[in-house]
Amino acid sequence: MSTMLLLEIASSHNIPISHLRLEWSFSGFDGKDIRLESGLSLSILLSVEKISITARIKKQELTEEEVIGLIKYGIQSSRFKELWLNNCKVPSSIKPDIIPEESRSRNIKVISSNEARYLDLISGQWRKPDDIQTITEMCSGDLSILRYTSESVQRSVIEFLVEASNHDIPIFCVKLVWSFSKIDEDGNIILSSGLSLPILKSMKRMSIHHGLPAAPGYPTMGDIREAPQEN
Repeated sequence: MSTMLLLEIASSHNIPISHLRLEWSFSGFDGKDIRLESGLSLSILLSVEKISITARIKKQELTEEEVIGLIKYGIQSSRFKELWLNNCKVPSSIKPDIIPEESRSRNIKVISSNEARYLDLISGQWRKPDDIQTITEMCSGDLSILRYTSESVQRSVIEFLVEASNHDIPIFCVKLVWSFSKIDEDGNIILSSGLSLPILKSMKRMSIHHGLPAAPGYPTMGDIREAPQEN
């Protein structure tokens, strides 16, 4: 509640909120406010610039309505530019006619970080970026390779990272979430899936999350001790 109060004061004074991170705390959207796992509701923040939702360990499937609700929540701030969905399973597509026109005119970026794809606000499809500007924008946040995602998704993220590195685009942070296995003799990272992550010359930071949760859903005490650890 104290954090929410601080955010509301900042919003009421039009103080920029550069990044609102909801880590394992997002529960849903009620049409107006964001619902938190605690039962509290987060009212509209009129000065927020970026929102990221990090789902509970191994599971949170966002509905089409929730993604649209989060976009509508964000665009009430004239400063809002980006919505990042981390560890979330996103809808395969979103009906174009329910995507707010304002989000299109403002070119709001909606990004699935563990698939390295963005939402095309015209078609409602998730797309691999093919222009330098979008790749650069997507590399400005954390990009993750999770143990629980499929090999095809991991391969897609690796290809995206390699392309960014080849164009010397700064990669802010790569997170290996329980997916690190070892380093080979050439300095490449071998993932638990067997895939290889080559050396990324434009990467600024990498974090490796150790440990493996015992079960999906809410983190256990062991998960809480292990998951945040970064090297």
